Amino acid sequence: MYSWEQRKLGEYANFRRGSFPQPYGNKEWYDGVGSAPFVQVVDVGDNLSLVDCTKQRISKLAQPMSVYAEKGSVLVTLQGSIGRVAVSQYDAFIDRTILIFQGYKYKTNSYFWAYIIKNKFSEEALKAPGGTIKTITKEALSNFIILYPKFSEQEQIGSFFEKLDKLITLHQQEPFLCRNSVNGGVELC
Repeated sequence: MYSWEQRKLGEYANFRRGSFPQPYGNKEWYDGVGSAPFVQVVDVGDNLSLVDCTKQRISKLAQPMSVYAEKGSVLVTLQGSIGRVAVSQYDAFIDRTILIFQGYKYKTNSYFWAYIIKNKFSEEALKAPGGTIKTITKEALSNFIILYPKFSEQEQIGSFFEKLDKLITLHQQEPFLCRNSVNGGVELC
């Protein structure tokens, strides 16, 4: 049996908010040759992943003024639907409404970490007035207490949840099969 350790989030991980050049409406910041996915809150799903195709693409000109998240990075929404978490399945740039974990002080499995963070935000929401986190500061986030096991156990837990998420996503994409009461056959609903 493994023992789990307790730390403040700020003592465990390095994180920062994303960024985007201002003003948001400047057409030069979007699309074009060399553009890349630009992750905003709307692009973070409920299933620990990003949407397949982001709503916006960031131009080559704007990329140096944003924050880069490589595939496998753990991202958390900080505005609107606060606390949605994803392990990015592609390289992208991220908006200021998204937090990225850029490194860990201990060896860490990304999927395990994503679940820890998702659960921590759910726990904190239960404490918040009305059951919703309205805003979160870097100081408050740094003081979140997290529990974590040794890396070998993180890998097992992370692998289990990653497989479970993929299975759930696969089933959500399958068409529903219904029994046809008229002739007893099966049809798509």
